Amino acid sequence: MPAPRTLLIWSVRALGAMGVMWAGGTVTVAYAVAHSPNGSTASAGNDPCPSELSSHGRAEAENFTVGSRPTAISTWRVEPETAARGTIVLLHGVRLDKHSMLPAARAFLDAGYRVLLLDLRGHGRSGGGYLTYGVDDAGDVTGVLDALESRGVTLGPVGVHGFSYGAATALERAASDPRVRAVVAVASFASLRGVARDYVRWQLPAFEPAVPDLWLDSAVDLGALWAGFDADAAAPAHAAARTQVPVLIVHGSDDPQVSADNARAIARSAPGRAKLLLLPGETHASVLADGRGEIRKASTRWFDDHLFRFRPGQN
Repeated sequence: MPAPRTLLIWSVRALGAMGVMWAGGTVTVAYAVAHSPNGSTASAGNDPCPSELSSHGRAEAENFTVGSRPTAISTWRVEPETAARGTIVLLHGVRLDKHSMLPAARAFLDAGYRVLLLDLRGHGRSGGGYLTYGVDDAGDVTGVLDALESRGVTLGPVGVHGFSYGAATALERAASDPRVRAVVAVASFASLRGVARDYVRWQLPAFEPAVPDLWLDSAVDLGALWAGFDADAAAPAHAAARTQVPVLIVHGSDDPQVSADNARAIARSAPGRAKLLLLPGETHASVLADGRGEIRKASTRWFDDHLFRFRPGQN
């Protein structure tokens, strides 16, 4: 049997190794939380609107420097062939860009809406080296809308359609911008802390039960500190509770990345204003693909039904 001194040395070494692993894992997760796909400020510009949109109407590729931490945001704006009925803002998911929203944009153009697609900060051709999970992104959306109005663009009633990270941004924006009359939130998370747990469960299912909340919260807090925002502010369910506008919440029942519990939590936070559309058997990837066009049709009906009759202050 080892001497007590030897046992003490081994115990200290083991604790030290565990501490290094804890710290190293925390930094790794924090980096993944905070850093954008761009890694650094992108060269906004030279991103012409694709022909599949420009063939539907007059297209403009524009960049706007906006936000509380000014960042260049790359946008496409397409006017329908007839007078626009209103404006639909389309917001993509994390580590994607505005190209991923093209099928939905075409559907809204065909329905007579102006469409505005953004590369959220840190994505695509927009600047920014960090992710903020809707906290800064919501202000960027408002900044772009303000800039368009200052140029004489009559927006009309505004709807926001977002997927995942973009859906979280849509909910945050609807809570504080009176121009937004309706939202479609597809596969949104309810809180950054909660979805971090979902991601661990998805990526490391065998180890997830052993991952303590304290460690995961520490990693999220460090990532948010790195990126310059408050992790507790990245909470779309809380934003939905503050908003007065009608919200359609769409989610796949079998989503392994952002569990359907997130959608249920958002719906519970906005009783009387939120409608939950849970799609059996669908996943995170399949609701983005929307192969049968079911979500595009439901979204168009939602905006048709709500953009023109809702006014801020209504219940």
